[in-house]
Amino acid sequence: MKSSLLKRGLIAGSAIIASVATFGALVPQAGAAITAQTPLQITAVGSDTTQGVMRAILAGTTTTNVNYTNVDAYITSNVVVPADDFCDGGVTFSPTAPGTVTVNAQVAPAGSGAGRTLLNSYAGNVGNYKACVDIGRSSSYSATSPNAGTGEYYAYALDAVSWATTSQNAPASLTAAQVRGIYQCTYTDWSEVGGTAGPIQRYMPPSTSGTRDFFYDEILGADSSGVSKSTVLPSNATVGAGACPAIKIIEENTANLVDKADYNKAIMPYSGGVWSYQAANSTNPTIDKRGRTGSGVKARMGGLNRSAYALTGSGDTKVKNANVVAWNTGDGAWQLNTPGLTYVSGNASDPGGFVVDEAYAKTRGSFVSPVTTSNTFPGIRFVFNVLDTRIGATSLAAARAVVGFDNVASGSGYRSPLCNGDLEGTILSAGFAALPSSAGGNDNLAAATCRKWTI
Repeated sequence: MKSSLLKRGLIAGSAIIASVATFGALVPQAGAAITAQTPLQITAVGSDTTQGVMRAILAGTTTTNVNYTNVDAYITSNVVVPADDFCDGGVTFSPTAPGTVTVNAQVAPAGSGAGRTLLNSYAGNVGNYKACVDIGRSSSYSATSPNAGTGEYYAYALDAVSWATTSQNAPASLTAAQVRGIYQCTYTDWSEVGGTAGPIQRYMPPSTSGTRDFFYDEILGADSSGVSKSTVLPSNATVGAGACPAIKIIEENTANLVDKADYNKAIMPYSGGVWSYQAANSTNPTIDKRGRTGSGVKARMGGLNRSAYALTGSGDTKVKNANVVAWNTGDGAWQLNTPGLTYVSGNASDPGGFVVDEAYAKTRGSFVSPVTTSNTFPGIRFVFNVLDTRIGATSLAAARAVVGFDNVASGSGYRSPLCNGDLEGTILSAGFAALPSSAGGNDNLAAATCRKWTI
């Protein structure tokens, strides 16, 4: 695998996702063979955070007798997934409820939780529908979803979540406590958190969003010490609709859906990887969703200030680039703030703030990311493809061949192109940070570029 740093300098932030190598006659698991009589169908659903990178990966993967379909979270027209020997009749996914929902007629799941739920539903089916969905795209991890005992999570990249805003009144940086205070209605005006006077309007993704869950847990603190989400974020009925208007729900990472009247008010969670990919495609309105077409207003990522000097900047070495995204002077583009970049901060002595690194990402079983006073900010996460072993040996083998690996130390196991470093360029071009291939504990005995967690 080529140096990650070299590839970042060459292609990160590129305007078009790098082409994916094709893999003719790809063998799904060493020694396994596809036994389906009709072309095998592998279908991915779920997170809209990772749908772009998975669309590129599946579209560029060629395997004898296998078809691949990536169903976007918010489709605008029906997507028909053909039948195979393990999914009688196939599935038609619709933008809205297709009258009566059946195994063959579904609403396209929008979000990590919705994707995992549908994967679980099919995998646990008693009929010949277990593999109507094969892969769940997920930007969050759950110890119980899709199913305890049969779920497999394959982490393949890093992302980072922070707050974003379309408001000119908002400051460049907030402390985590200030972000929590805004969402708890302690602060209702930007002037109360270091900005210019003007009201704040809170936005959140829908309840099925993995980004929403992660923002709750890591930024708002719902996962620390078992604090409930209702405590972290009171209901709108509790806070009232006067000084603190009700939270508005929009798709994640879509500032273009913010109400026009709220442009100078809005705050929302945002994926740093998606933001940098949208910024790299600023001339393409179907990709760049940071603002309404023609408005001249684009959402910007806000920093999380963790300096001992709060927001004063006096003696502060982190305030200027305390952000999940940074400007790479090597290729002239925004991207995740990863080790080895050259930053533009307006201050040559500023070391660049917080670094998106695997060592600081939230891991299975932990309440929060392993953040200390000196390293990084509490918003770094893995992104996953999720499988369920109940879909059957043939479909499971084909799905693993695209997104998984055999977690064995001997080196004799199978590693998919996504997990052996071949698709690092695709991951970087989609805005995310690729994982290194060095072995890392029980989650990566095989020294793959993925990590495997089972539930």
